[in-house]
Amino acid sequence: MPSHKRTQSVVHHSNILDGRPGFRIHGKWGYVSVLEGGGHICELILHSAGDVNPMWRPTWKTIDPECYKPRKHLRTYGPPPEGKLLAGIAGHSISFDYFGPPSPDEIAAGHTTHGEAPVVTWHRKLTRGSPAGSLLYVADLPKAQMRLQRVIALDRESPTIDVEETAFNLGTFDRPISWNHHVTFGPPFLEPEITLFDMPATRSKVCPATFSTKMSLQPDAEFRWPKAPKKGGGFLNLRTSEEGRYGHYTAHLLDPAHKTGFIAVCNPKMGLLVVYLFNRNDYPWVGNWEESYNRVHAPWKGHEFCRGFEFSTTPFPFPRRETVTNGPLFGESTYKWLPARAKAKSQYRICMFEVPQDFQGVAAIEVDRGSLKLQEKTRGRTFYLSTRSRL
Repeated sequence: MPSHKRTQSVVHHSNILDGRPGFRIHGKWGYVSVLEGGGHICELILHSAGDVNPMWRPTWKTIDPECYKPRKHLRTYGPPPEGKLLAGIAGHSISFDYFGPPSPDEIAAGHTTHGEAPVVTWHRKLTRGSPAGSLLYVADLPKAQMRLQRVIALDRESPTIDVEETAFNLGTFDRPISWNHHVTFGPPFLEPEITLFDMPATRSKVCPATFSTKMSLQPDAEFRWPKAPKKGGGFLNLRTSEEGRYGHYTAHLLDPAHKTGFIAVCNPKMGLLVVYLFNRNDYPWVGNWEESYNRVHAPWKGHEFCRGFEFSTTPFPFPRRETVTNGPLFGESTYKWLPARAKAKSQYRICMFEVPQDFQGVAAIEVDRGSLKLQEKTRGRTFYLSTRSRL
């Protein structure tokens, strides 16, 4: 039965991406796809917007991370600690319980970039009374002595996906953790000078010079979103992506005056807007990562154009020790504590809107009893999305 005929269901597939298994969750309006290997949310499909997937799909053929062997795959995916992550990455990837590379000692102990969560196999958990159209899947993180659980629930009528995550500290020590959602967009949805990126950001900072040799931005510069200072003078408007070959990362503090934070990414030519909504106190930071044909080592090989808009507890992808030692940035914490044998929850909502081709981007979003009110930049038009689900 074609997917557009389904009403609401969760279906296991043996080939979600590159022959890798996962789940597809259907609503009347479209579907969401997730991979078992790494748990990545790799497809967001709205039928009425032409079935375009806004999520990044790497140009290299991916494999489930558990299949990665350093000697066998060194030339294909690169060495540890990144190789195992890059072997299976796609779309929306979670970084947990740290964000960034492990320390040299942690690398020697077998740890990988961005933690265990994006490189282990996630397993579906069936429970009585689970609502139709919802998926509960779990990742056990033995090295971290943690468990991560995710529930994805679709609104049957409206293109809205509610996600609830629960982190369990199975150890007997309080732990400083990072909890980062590496939401990465790619072609054809991502187009230079076309695709618009919006968020309620305030103070911002450019990454250090060590991040990239082809960075046009002034390293370590502080600025206000969206105008980032360039090395040779002037500013770069980060609301769109440039043409050319470059790579950079900027960290952004979301406005503490707003209870709800958001990231909004739109391709007006395609008439598609993707919005993530979340509790600003859970995720006070957004990382803006841009890769434009810059990285030439395996598996990148100068072929990738993608952009991550990453809502997070943590501004920069540094080793955990460095994140803790550096302390607050702009007066805001850069990690959170998960007490011994305790759990923590977070929720976020993904929404997809059809918008006109002259859409100017998102100025503000209000959540009222499940309905979303979106205010457009410049033109000031208002767009609504009704949903029966709750944030």
